[in-house]
Amino acid sequence: MRGRFWRSRWFRIWILMLATALGMALVFELTHNDAVVPAAMFYGAAAGPVAMLIATHDRTGLGDSVPAATLLGTFLFGGGVGLMFAGLFDAEFVKDEKGPEILAVGFIEETAKILVPLGIALTGQYLTKRAGVAIGLASATGFAVLESMSYGYSALAGGTMVDAEVTLVARGLTTPFSHLAWTGLVCAIAFGVWERRGRVVVTPVVVGGWLLAAVLHSANDFLLTISSLPTWRLLLYLVVALVSYWLFHRLTHDLNRRPAPEVTQVRVEGAGYPEKSSHWRRWRPRRDSG
Repeated sequence: MRGRFWRSRWFRIWILMLATALGMALVFELTHNDAVVPAAMFYGAAAGPVAMLIATHDRTGLGDSVPAATLLGTFLFGGGVGLMFAGLFDAEFVKDEKGPEILAVGFIEETAKILVPLGIALTGQYLTKRAGVAIGLASATGFAVLESMSYGYSALAGGTMVDAEVTLVARGLTTPFSHLAWTGLVCAIAFGVWERRGRVVVTPVVVGGWLLAAVLHSANDFLLTISSLPTWRLLLYLVVALVSYWLFHRLTHDLNRRPAPEVTQVRVEGAGYPEKSSHWRRWRPRRDSG
């Protein structure tokens, strides 16, 4: 993500996905063909999270640590199971989204998003920190996309497709710094401990990581419900988002790709070539004959 970000792969894919979503929305406005609505919702909801996945993979290579089929399954069922769990308990414990009950949402949803990653960890197959973060991000992406689509459908029911896409674009700009960052930091801490221990254990560090993510999540949701002090609310909301992403980035800094070792090239003159010509060959260390 360094340098000119508009040349980055994540940025190009983000723009293409947004353009596809807006194109679908335009088709709906022109034709009122409901067949394009789910696609418009999906591309709009997924653009931001997918862009962050690609940026994180390019930085760390996380996607190579777990089979693609496992990541796809985690995206599908981690998101689905997580939203089902959160939908049940949010409805049970959060009766008034404008009241203090909203503070429970972070604890419910941060539990929901790690259910499938925890189940995978208990099999003992992917207990490395690198694999755990990849699995956690896949689960959080599935959850974020499905939840954002629900907001999009609510906006469409009360307005137009333009209203729905504005909602989805706004959600896509925030979920990488919220849902993905929170679950990513939980998995970075937990799987880091489990990699060292060689098994899944509940330690104060693991519980502390989950509590940190839950508190950040609840603070984020609480700030969205405050109707007074709009300037301070926005400022604090941005602070929570930046702190969340900074913590995730910091906790995964050790997973960054290492620069490839330099290859020494040796110029060889003559040896069957015209006097002024040359060719290049890779240098390799000589092996002792003995």
